[in-house]
Amino acid sequence: EQLRAQTGNAALRCVHRLDRETSGCLLVARDRDAFDAAVAVFKTRRVVKIYNALVAGRMPNQTTTVDTPLDGQVARTHVRRLMANDDASLLHVRIETGRTHQIRLHLASIRHPVIGDRQHGVKASRDPRMLRVPRLMLHAAELEMDDPLGRETLRAHSPMPADFRRSLQIFGLGKP
Repeated sequence: EQLRAQTGNAALRCVHRLDRETSGCLLVARDRDAFDAAVAVFKTRRVVKIYNALVAGRMPNQTTTVDTPLDGQVARTHVRRLMANDDASLLHVRIETGRTHQIRLHLASIRHPVIGDRQHGVKASRDPRMLRVPRLMLHAAELEMDDPLGRETLRAHSPMPADFRRSLQIFGLGKP
């Protein structure tokens, strides 16, 4: 609603939605035709969606794939550890599917919940740093897809926001 008001375009529609506390790339269509064309590209599953996630604990493997079905539907999440210590890991996450809360559920299922996830993550912790994290530490860093209008590949990148970088510092994974 806010973007519609700012642009004066009541036809704007989100194609690529994020959970409320997730930061990063969004795809917004200017009109119904653009929306329908973009949705058709998403249905091909040829859209590359890359996220950064700060999770609890040291992810033991450099890479892993979680393919546990969600709500009876195929769901596949590819995970690569970027940095880690005993308390937390920074991950590069690529999802092939886009199920509701997929990344959060898959990472929690392998005992590395997203830090700040009050719904699917750590419910209680003796670690006071958990209270200093302002939100879900999940960031949609990149989005790449075929142009729905057939011109070329569309690429979007969103730099890591300040609160995410501060949370990396809190857990000893960022520069002071």
